Amino acid sequence: MIDYRNISNIRWGFAEQIASKTMQWAVKKYLHLIPTEKSLPVATDETSRLLYIHIPFCLTLCPYCSFHKFRFDEPSAKHYFKLLHHEMRMVHALGYRFDSIYFGGGTTTILPRELGETIDLAKSLFSIREVSCESDPQHLSDLEDANLIGKIDRLSIGIQSFDDATFKQIGRYKKFGSADEQYAKVERAIPRFPIVNIDMIYNYPHQSEEALHREIDTILTLRPPQVTFYPLMYAPGIRESLNKRWGRLSDEHEAKLYRIIIERMRAVYTQRSSWAWSLEHEGIIDEYVIERSEYVGIGSGAFSFIGDTLYANTFSLPEYAQILEKNRLPITHAITFPSRAIAQYRMMVELFGLSPSSEHLGIENFFLKLFGDVQKRKITAKGSYLFSVMMREFYNGMDYVRETMRRNLKKEDGYIPDKNLDFEIE
Repeated sequence: MIDYRNISNIRWGFAEQIASKTMQWAVKKYLHLIPTEKSLPVATDETSRLLYIHIPFCLTLCPYCSFHKFRFDEPSAKHYFKLLHHEMRMVHALGYRFDSIYFGGGTTTILPRELGETIDLAKSLFSIREVSCESDPQHLSDLEDANLIGKIDRLSIGIQSFDDATFKQIGRYKKFGSADEQYAKVERAIPRFPIVNIDMIYNYPHQSEEALHREIDTILTLRPPQVTFYPLMYAPGIRESLNKRWGRLSDEHEAKLYRIIIERMRAVYTQRSSWAWSLEHEGIIDEYVIERSEYVGIGSGAFSFIGDTLYANTFSLPEYAQILEKNRLPITHAITFPSRAIAQYRMMVELFGLSPSSEHLGIENFFLKLFGDVQKRKITAKGSYLFSVMMREFYNGMDYVRETMRRNLKKEDGYIPDKNLDFEIE
């Protein structure tokens, strides 16, 4: 439960500025992955972790998206799924157990038949209870054609906005059609999947409070089971170009819009994290960093967090194929964190998930109480915004890591060379 009595105190204030600067300092200090020969350790326990599967292909590349992706090439993408299956079997051989899968991208549904085969393989290897998958509006009909209804438990649709002017500004109108067309596609999808989440972005530089109210009006009419509101984030490498193209982001304006989201959404939805809302009190959320403290990622550009170490797979598709051909996991970089940094990370994730932290960090807990973000072991509305700011800065830090990993990639790193396409994987 969240204490909403201090909603009026949500603002870009001293505590939020300190939290933002502290997170920026922390991610610069700790998120420096270095080349490694390490691989995932053998799993010696029966813990069920989450399996993250990355599909790095898109038909077109959205300017604001900082996730690891390449322009779609069908032969390379089809062979990539075969490589994924090989990597999955290798992880299984290490003794890892998973009860949940999260597919991220890229466009995870870009080859729906291969996606279905990947789900089937995972279920044959592991005791999978839940499958979460991202999709854009363009590929929703493909899920039915490939018989994926019944295989996906949580479908997260990247709508981003229901405003045509915004669609045109961010380059989605020609790609996906009008807001009305997107509304119709989501409306059709809602009864076909157990949980449908729609991803919305707020704090566009041009977005007024009235425009956000209209967005929320549309959501409350549509009533998807889940809604996730992400603050617009400019990745470090493209920040200046987007500042010139769209305008600079305002922290003060973001706080005002966040307050509107909480005021409007809580009347109908239950808040599940600083960003996520559910129609059902016990509904499930899509932020896999909240659901599991440890996870394994497979695919090019995927991250794994096991014990005290963050591992990163190669971001180059040819190198990904070459390493797997040698029956090695495609991990190329890693960083091991000190115990206090791990406790701080877990504290941030718990608080972002609106749960009082179980970490015994005296200084951090003192200031959270002092600034009114946690009161009597309950997260306050003001605290919900503070933890949104912290997670935003963490995401920005991970964007920097991705940019660093992709910095030296060449055009050919987005394709698996033809000579590898004959490589058969058992």
